[in-house]
Amino acid sequence: MLTTRFFKRTMPIAVGTALVAAAMSATPASASSGWWASKGGGAQGFYNHVDDSVTACDTKTDGRKAAVEILSGDGRRLLTTVTDNYNDGRCSWRRPTLFQGTHKIRVCVKKGKARPVKCGAMHTFEV
Repeated sequence: MLTTRFFKRTMPIAVGTALVAAAMSATPASASSGWWASKGGGAQGFYNHVDDSVTACDTKTDGRKAAVEILSGDGRRLLTTVTDNYNDGRCSWRRPTLFQGTHKIRVCVKKGKARPVKCGAMHTFEV
């Protein structure tokens, strides 16, 4: 009788704890991308998970602009580009709508409306 009462009282707690643990492990974790740079410097950028913003910073006064590209998880589709229009060490940011899941970030420099060049490596992050 004592054993039965013990299981009746502790079983709901054990089941509840297991359900909470399962739910927590299934919840996707968002993380900022960290700061990344273009090849040779000149541009830096990152994705901030707190306010869902993408920031592009031009770090050299060389007539080129920083361009931060957000790509799909497989790296094949360009989802958005944030360009820093300043050439003085300041930054530009934007809050694009990104779907949940894995994305890639790449930081480049560009001149005028030309295609981005001197792109750094792609880095993965979660939204």
